Amino acid sequence: MSDIIIYTTPEKLLHKQDKLENDPDKSDEGCYFWQFRNMPKIKSGDKVYFATKGFIRGYFIVLDVNTEESTQDPMGMPDNSISWLSKSYKDIDTLNYLNSIIPCKHFQGFKYADKVKELA
Repeated sequence: MSDIIIYTTPEKLLHKQDKLENDPDKSDEGCYFWQFRNMPKIKSGDKVYFATKGFIRGYFIVLDVNTEESTQDPMGMPDNSISWLSKSYKDIDTLNYLNSIIPCKHFQGFKYADKVKELA
């Protein structure tokens, strides 16, 4: 399993959850994506955790992975991207083994979740 963590803004996380008020980029299908410069080793069914304001807040389940080498994505997602359904979002405090959100220092890009002991 290759779960990853992405650090972003609270507004971007709301957008990816399909919960941002007056969102001009709202997805009619509830499918959102994240594009990478360097594609992580990730596959469908893995988790993409989102951190904001110093904490890992929750995760989505990866629906699809679209690399430069893959055939054309039927949903029209860009190369080097992962996609998920907004309804797959789970808050971190609903996980069985955690009772609270996980502290996380700000970083750019992504990192693998196994680097965070609470998620390993």
